Amino acid sequence: MHATRAAVYYLPHLDSPALRQRKLQIFNDDDGLPGGDTHHYQLTRAFRNVGAKLLLDDDEFGAPEELCRHLDPETAHFVRLAQKLYSRSLGPWCAVEVMSVDWMTALAQSLSVHFPEIVHEPYFEDCFSQHVEERHADESLNVTQMVMRKHPELLTETMLDAKMMAEALDGVWNNLDRVVQSVRRRPYPL
Repeated sequence: MHATRAAVYYLPHLDSPALRQRKLQIFNDDDGLPGGDTHHYQLTRAFRNVGAKLLLDDDEFGAPEELCRHLDPETAHFVRLAQKLYSRSLGPWCAVEVMSVDWMTALAQSLSVHFPEIVHEPYFEDCFSQHVEERHADESLNVTQMVMRKHPELLTETMLDAKMMAEALDGVWNNLDRVVQSVRRRPYPL
């Protein structure tokens, strides 16, 4: 999540006043919450509230390469690719935004099996009640369509980059599935 939120600041082709304003609204939805809060801080608190021991402080989330040192190879690939692709085309942004409500819902539901209160944490509750991810998905597609109409020569690269980003995201989920499967195979003490 950090990789794509940080990378959205580098989205290309959104240089007209109207498009900059739309981009700013997305920044505000994620990083401009009341009282100086951000989705990043909300998610950190949600994990702390269920007892997670965090390996990185919030301020250590910055440079993607630093973050990658703490990640499995598939997730590190995704982080590096987000940094590279988000700055050159709008396709990766669309791919992530269109899928985000599904994976956020899956994450919240899976965590709620053991931590029922997590769905009431501001991160999940606000995103779901305010349909933030659905709005971002619609906005990414609408803005990208506007840019494509103006610059049809960007279509091929945009589509290829979206495909590459979706495949990298599949790698992240495949790794998470392997983690879950390995835990399932462990014998539980009686």
